[in-house]
Amino acid sequence: MLQYIRLLLFPLLCFVLLPGANANPQADSSRPAVFPSLNADSLARTRLNLPADFAGRANLLLIYFEPEQAHVVDTWMPFAQALQHMNFNFRYYRMPVSNPENFIFRWWDTSSLRSVETDPETWPWIVPLYINKQEFRRSLNIPNEKDIVVLLVNKSGQVLWRSSGRFTDDKRAPLSAAVTAVTQ
Repeated sequence: MLQYIRLLLFPLLCFVLLPGANANPQADSSRPAVFPSLNADSLARTRLNLPADFAGRANLLLIYFEPEQAHVVDTWMPFAQALQHMNFNFRYYRMPVSNPENFIFRWWDTSSLRSVETDPETWPWIVPLYINKQEFRRSLNIPNEKDIVVLLVNKSGQVLWRSSGRFTDDKRAPLSAAVTAVTQ
């Protein structure tokens, strides 16, 4: 019996005595969010040094952490594509985020993405990230991986506007205004 009490008591003591050990990384809204400096390859096999190589003055980043979230990203695509066709200083990027893996996994995952995204015209705008997800989320003040995150950033990576989840009509006007403010 004493053995079972110890088994139950130890995690409880760790929870109370070591609060930082069980804490989830929360968004730190007091710190400005900036896209971290990193290297990545687009599906078009173009090497990018981000954020400097973002193509637009305003860049919409559609960030997702699980393959199942791609359908939520798809809700943003008609509006993002329309903005990109109307404004040459605006670009969108689909950014699936995974932890760093070995070369074979990255090759397999990227090849799978190319087989899903069969139009090579879209490949420059799809940039899979194989990075430490927790550090990435912390730098962008993303509290968790439960939903997609949509960020408007400038060429230096400063986050100018943010949203999450599905695209809805009430997100259209604020995003349009933010893009106009950056690109004029």
